[in-house]
Amino acid sequence: MLNNVTVVKCERVLVAAALAAVFACSPSSTLAVQVAAATVPDAITPDGGRYFGQLVDGKLQAQGRIEWANGAWYEGEFDKGLLSGKGKYRWTNGTYYEGTLKDGMLTGQGRMVEPEGAVYVGQFANDQFNGQGRYQLADGSVYEGGFVDGLYDGNGKWRGHGEEYVGAFHKGKYNGHGELTYENGRKFTGEFVDGMYQGRGRYELPDGQFYEGDFDKDKFTGNGVHGYKSGVLHTGDFVNWLAEGAGTLSSPQGDMYQGTFVKGELVGKGTFIGKDGSRYEGEFKGSKFHGQGTYRDVGGNEYVGSFKYGVYDGEGVFTYAEAQEDGRTKDSGTWRYGQFEDKAALRNIQENVETAIYRQRALLDKTLAGLAPHEPGKINLYLLAIGGDGSQEVFHRETDFVRQQFDRDYGTEGRSVALINSRKTVSEVPMATLTSIRESVSAIAARMDKENDILFLFLTSHGSKDHEFKLDQNGMDLRGLEAKELGKILAESGIRWKVVVVSACYAGGFIDPLKDEHTMVMTAARRDRTSFGCADDRDFTYFGKAFFERSLPGSRSFGDAFDKAKALVATWETEDFKDAKEPGEVTHSEPQIYRGALIDAYLKKWQAQKKPTLAAKDVKQQSSAQLADEK
Repeated sequence: MLNNVTVVKCERVLVAAALAAVFACSPSSTLAVQVAAATVPDAITPDGGRYFGQLVDGKLQAQGRIEWANGAWYEGEFDKGLLSGKGKYRWTNGTYYEGTLKDGMLTGQGRMVEPEGAVYVGQFANDQFNGQGRYQLADGSVYEGGFVDGLYDGNGKWRGHGEEYVGAFHKGKYNGHGELTYENGRKFTGEFVDGMYQGRGRYELPDGQFYEGDFDKDKFTGNGVHGYKSGVLHTGDFVNWLAEGAGTLSSPQGDMYQGTFVKGELVGKGTFIGKDGSRYEGEFKGSKFHGQGTYRDVGGNEYVGSFKYGVYDGEGVFTYAEAQEDGRTKDSGTWRYGQFEDKAALRNIQENVETAIYRQRALLDKTLAGLAPHEPGKINLYLLAIGGDGSQEVFHRETDFVRQQFDRDYGTEGRSVALINSRKTVSEVPMATLTSIRESVSAIAARMDKENDILFLFLTSHGSKDHEFKLDQNGMDLRGLEAKELGKILAESGIRWKVVVVSACYAGGFIDPLKDEHTMVMTAARRDRTSFGCADDRDFTYFGKAFFERSLPGSRSFGDAFDKAKALVATWETEDFKDAKEPGEVTHSEPQIYRGALIDAYLKKWQAQKKPTLAAKDVKQQSSAQLADEK
């Protein structure tokens, strides 16, 4: 009789290639000979399935159930020997389906539960997800929308793995227009191809930045606009998220830079138009006036000549819009750091060089010979203050202030040394050179108790990206002090307890070569950031003013003063950035500190023996005056 029965084969592959292994089913290939159950089946299918139900003309018909020896089963409707109508199907691997079938295939509305927990509810056709449906994966990710042959296709919504996408899909990937939002706040709205940003779109970041324009393979490449929260806008050509090619950068205040950008910076010939009507035409480097150019300010004054990093430097002619009091209408000659070096100034430089040659050795010897020795029974503080760049007087003024402050408030009188490069002090004060720094550290080490006294070393000057502290005296070519060289000098001195403050651009690069458990290191900037306030007419750099003048008086410790100073510097820089003419995003200096438990504890021990030099009312009055000045 079995020879006349039409039976059903179980050889179906469903949905996407990723699901193929789940739905593959061939019980007959693994079937073992088993003992028949007590209940006698109505038919045995060719693959060994035991059928219970109606037979019409030898074929499975209406309601019935097939059970296979490997645990798979089907229960539901049959038509002309095939699974057709409503039914329930369980595969060997645990996959379960409940819904409609037609001609032996999953077709129509249904629900499928996979063994690892994934659930699909929606439309089926040809044994695969086809039509509208909802697919929730075992990890909680969810897709709702259209399916074609088991893959996401058509309009849909995906949520999972830290992102949410709403838009068009094709063959399982984002394709067409859509919006992709990330849980960290980033968002892209625009065109996708094969799951990547491709075509026009807008990419937004949590900090307020945005990129709008052309995208290629997930990169902002082509023509578009890069904007900042501050209102700075760059319009032009981009490659891999950076401005590359012709472009215009504008600030919210109305300043504008035009020209050719390379890796995000304006280089070569370009134009600057200021909000105040000023104008520059010429060469740029790193988005600063650099090379030959012409600058005309709002008052009509004009400079034609050489620039370096944004200031007049080199040969040039400055023509005044109106004659000066002495009758001159122009200054023609050499400029340095924005200042005109006339013949009288050059003569002074030459005289300073000659004076230095003959007097510096004696000045240094006399200064070091005057150092007071260790005072028994207490921890002594010794100060070495270094003003490195003599081309700008701010470093000279800052060094003088720190020495006077420490002599007055911290007991270093007789135990302090200042090395200063300045056009005004070569006949009176030892210059700051590698030799004078090394000899000063050695002399202090010889006078102090190296195991118990403390050296406070303060350095202020310009700094370079390769972490070299600039030593410059007008008219002299001096070698700079590298971070690793300073570390070697201090290590060779044998001085155990040290506090080092480096006020310079990129000063954070000094921390690693100097730090140890007995040394506190404070710097005016991060290793990859510039500091601010290095102007010839200033009394302090930003960090020097914030730390020594504003924060140190009344603070409980050097570390406490640093924390206050860092906050002050950030406030001042933020205020400055509002009116900045620099293109692009201006970055904070971010002062740094290295402090260990041993040096902190030892400084507390030293401070405990120190008598206060300011009455409480004086500290209060001083703090009030500072607060009023800050406001």
